[in-house]
Amino acid sequence: MSGVDVLMAVGMFRDGRTGEVGGLSVSAGSAAFWIVAALLLVVIVLYRSMRKQIGRISFDESEGGEQRRVSRSERTAE
Repeated sequence: MSGVDVLMAVGMFRDGRTGEVGGLSVSAGSAAFWIVAALLLVVIVLYRSMRKQIGRISFDESEGGEQRRVSRSERTAE
């Protein structure tokens, strides 16, 4: 396929902005909009779910917490 063939194939399409006559009209369309809207909704729902799960985690804020965790894991390894 030569470069001229590619240019002729691209020339068949028009984007609707130039007022050209003929060719095939190409636009993003409403389907693309709804897909992007659905993906945005999924991201929002997943983000809220993640925040809820992270909020349920209890962190040991005391100084000896890390040492107790290490000694507990050493006991289970033995």
